[in-house]
Amino acid sequence: DPRLIRICSALQANPEDSRSAPEWSQLAGLSERSLSRLFMQQTGLSFGEWRQRLRFLAAIEALESTRSVQDVGFDLGYSTSSAFIAMFQRQAGCSPEQYRRQLRPR
Repeated sequence: DPRLIRICSALQANPEDSRSAPEWSQLAGLSERSLSRLFMQQTGLSFGEWRQRLRFLAAIEALESTRSVQDVGFDLGYSTSSAFIAMFQRQAGCSPEQYRRQLRPR
């Protein structure tokens, strides 16, 4: 759906954008329920799950840099480093720092 493509493209360009599903649905000219249905139909994920996976993928890329875990989390729109770390652990099964150590074995 072209409306979902616009939303997804905007979030891919700016994963830190923390606008809510109701705000995105309004911008796309959809009801919140329609947005929810379209996301599930076309991605197999809810809007929140899709955005979290997008941020997780962006985090993996950002953790290859020398920036701190806290900075990566803030850059991706998390208000606290603990919220970012919790999301990362749910997705990857390890902390961002553990993941980073796996990238750069001693």
